[in-house]
Amino acid sequence: MTRVLLRAGTGYVREKLEQRLAESGFTPVEEGEEVTLIVQRCPDAALAEEVRARLARGGGAVVVVKREQLAAAERLLAGSGAAVLAADVSFPVLAGALQAEAKAGERLFAVSEELFRLREKLESEKLVMRAKLVLVEGGMSEGEAHRLLEKQAMDRRITRREVAEEIVRQARGQDGQKPAPYTEPLQPGGKPAKEGRE
Repeated sequence: MTRVLLRAGTGYVREKLEQRLAESGFTPVEEGEEVTLIVQRCPDAALAEEVRARLARGGGAVVVVKREQLAAAERLLAGSGAAVLAADVSFPVLAGALQAEAKAGERLFAVSEELFRLREKLESEKLVMRAKLVLVEGGMSEGEAHRLLEKQAMDRRITRREVAEEIVRQARGQDGQKPAPYTEPLQPGGKPAKEGRE
């Protein structure tokens, strides 16, 4: 069952739609929706903002307006990904639009999560590269810098990104001025490691 958040101006319209939705296998909810159904007489900027916010959270949106407001609503919501329908549309068409928007919202949410994961990975790799550069500038070869990062991460059971952050932070120095070369790897608790590197 598709969970639908219903936003309708009048109580009568809301009750009628909730009944039809429930009869058709939809679950009207107050939160945790897969798709939002908004019934509004006149589209405005607040509607566009609400629709875009709901879509950004990964749900779909179907907006129903008076037929004479349809063109204005389509212009207002162009590019948002919301379906815009006239109020006199048949219920089967409305139900189909709700199902389609729910599926599209699921796919969009999955793509958004993957994009976020990839951005995080890219940021981590950039930070690791910066840390390697600090180590190379301090006299290590690139291979030694790579091994140091890997070894510190494994020995201390932290991520390479966390090790890289420490190295870059230490290289910047306490006052944020000119970077100083990285000298010693840190042990857990931020203490310098014993003399001599492997």
